[in-house]
Amino acid sequence: MYQSKLERILLMKRPTAVVVAFGLLFGLAVSPMETQAASKKTSSYQIVKTKDYSHVYSDKKHAVRLPFHAKSSKTAYMWNKQHTQKLHNLKNYQATTWFLSKSVVLKHGSHKRVYYLVKNTTNSISGYVWRGNLASGYSPKGYQIIKQKWANQSGSYYARYYGQDVKMWNYNHTKVRVHLKNFPGMNWYRTETVVMRHGNKRAVYYYVTGTLRGNGRDVGGYVWHGYLKHGKNPNHTGQNYVPIDDFQGDTDYNQFVKTAKYQKLTKAIADLFPYSKIDYNLSRIAAYNYDAADQSIMSAEDVTPVSTSGYSNIKAFPTIDRYLLKHATWSDAKKLKAVKQLLDEAGYDATKRSNMANYQIGIQIIDNVPDILGQIVANDGDGYANGYAIVIGQTDPTGNSNNNDQSFFFTD
Repeated sequence: MYQSKLERILLMKRPTAVVVAFGLLFGLAVSPMETQAASKKTSSYQIVKTKDYSHVYSDKKHAVRLPFHAKSSKTAYMWNKQHTQKLHNLKNYQATTWFLSKSVVLKHGSHKRVYYLVKNTTNSISGYVWRGNLASGYSPKGYQIIKQKWANQSGSYYARYYGQDVKMWNYNHTKVRVHLKNFPGMNWYRTETVVMRHGNKRAVYYYVTGTLRGNGRDVGGYVWHGYLKHGKNPNHTGQNYVPIDDFQGDTDYNQFVKTAKYQKLTKAIADLFPYSKIDYNLSRIAAYNYDAADQSIMSAEDVTPVSTSGYSNIKAFPTIDRYLLKHATWSDAKKLKAVKQLLDEAGYDATKRSNMANYQIGIQIIDNVPDILGQIVANDGDGYANGYAIVIGQTDPTGNSNNNDQSFFFTD
């Protein structure tokens, strides 16, 4: 049959089209497999030797590991263990001191190199760095903690200068944690002493911690030691709660009761004994020994009663303590009315209370203090802390302790 020129051309192109079609179909079928295989990185680096440095110290007494820093400001990478991923560029960490954890020998083909596994001070950054990119010692730049002391560091401190803008810093002195002037009533607790170097100067800093306003978040950081004074803070301005052991004595405890935001009920109950004074040491005895609901001391399950030496005729009011705890959500006026009635029933009416000038009041009341974080009492309820401990007693100049109600702890 006669074929036109056009037909012959079409017949010649048909096999090519079929091949192209199959090629496209086959390509679509295998392309994901090829992509998946390509996405898998197989490390050509192999660790052939390891040496542990986790217990090798530059300062053995204080467990400080061997320090290193970037040798230059040029690009130098920190790698993952498999040497397949660049984690950090050391040129961006010129003021960082790295501490040696271990060394490894990495083999790549026929070549071998020693890499160091290093970590920063807080262990938040770590990785493997070729040792040729590191220099021994602390970084000469920024603030560097070059000495640390942990043992026997406990102690209470407070801001030496009220109103001065004293800053609490992070470990490398780049971020302010808090301004101490905003929390003048705080007691800060030291846990570490360090020597911090900046350029050619060295200074002693304390690492201190505290709970903001007594019921907020915990915060800790470094403060130059000259800005802090050792001892218990006599000023409790702005504190929503102060642990019973954090007072100096009668003066600051009474001032706290008179002025603190959540001490209105304490003051009102104390005023029911018009000629009796609040005694700090007796209040401490009340909190430790006579809180009928066992709420006034944090970690209450471990509370040990304190000595009552120097106080006699201590009278506790467990019925009142438990009643107040049960009705903690009541208004102060309603609670005070109930306390008056319960005192009357216990034989302490207004007339008798007015004739007790020779008695002191021991009282610690934690009344609906916001405690979302559970910082105050062992068993808070619905985000609020409550604890009630009320006693009366007489000071005994001889130091004796006679005719006292027995110390007790209430259990369900």
